[in-house]
Amino acid sequence: MTNYQVGYGHGDVVGVPFDFYAGATLVTGSTITMQTGVLVLTPPGAIALTINLPLNPVDGAVAEICNASAFVITVTALNANTGDSVNGAALASLAAITAAAQAASCARYKYTLNGFQPASGAAVNPRTWLRVQ
Repeated sequence: MTNYQVGYGHGDVVGVPFDFYAGATLVTGSTITMQTGVLVLTPPGAIALTINLPLNPVDGAVAEICNASAFVITVTALNANTGDSVNGAALASLAAITAAAQAASCARYKYTLNGFQPASGAAVNPRTWLRVQ
């Protein structure tokens, strides 16, 4: 008898789930809400879509969005969930996977619940997703 765990990557030795959207699931104009910290996209062609970051992240949570295809993905909007914001370089597109653009095929954001506390004690960027890659 074979057991299958839906949502777990084949080569994922620690069993961390990730969101995976492929083929007919991805069409231009789609909106994807991340359920986990990793979103892997493999569209059947070049598409444009909206991505919503995970709801209720813990402090220090990481959200990674990756294009695992040979097609460019245009991100029309990257939204934080209720009460949060997104800060940093805008994510306009995810490059197609090629030898030269492998690093450009993923974007990484880190969540700060309380923000950076400078010497004054005032929080800067609380409840914000910061672009780190």
